[in-house]
Amino acid sequence: ALEMVPKIAFAPLFVTWFGFGILPKIIIVFLVCFFPILLNGILGFTSLSPEMGYFSRSTGADALTMFWKIRLPAALPELFVGLKGAAVNATVGATIAEWIGGDAGLGYYIQIATGQLRMDLAFAIIFMLTFIGLLLFYIVLLVEKRLIPWHVSQRAPVVGPTGL
Repeated sequence: ALEMVPKIAFAPLFVTWFGFGILPKIIIVFLVCFFPILLNGILGFTSLSPEMGYFSRSTGADALTMFWKIRLPAALPELFVGLKGAAVNATVGATIAEWIGGDAGLGYYIQIATGQLRMDLAFAIIFMLTFIGLLLFYIVLLVEKRLIPWHVSQRAPVVGPTGL
């Protein structure tokens, strides 16, 4: 149920409760990042076929071996989907948190720039935020390529004889 609540709506409350420091910003970023990772993690860990579990138990694998050798590798693709979404959400959440209750940060400076009608500065900050979001996304993508090179999402597309 908490996933359906717009987390950004809590920002003014967190600022009221915790002040203008870093804590409300961390809480907002945590909330906007937590659910994509959690929901995709649940999906990844529950999508393992029962036959794979039966097979691994029949070969004598204990629970710890099953986790490290079967369950975690099978869940990693879904976990990375959540992590990539969280990387994008982190930038948005931090910007909104700084905008609503910050006394520093890029979100705060966007508010100052637009208040002074400095659209050039506002767009420069937006460009920087876009770069940060893309950088976080591609860092997660790079880690994904290193950890699951065997997954179908990491393969080059096959081009047929028609070029499609």
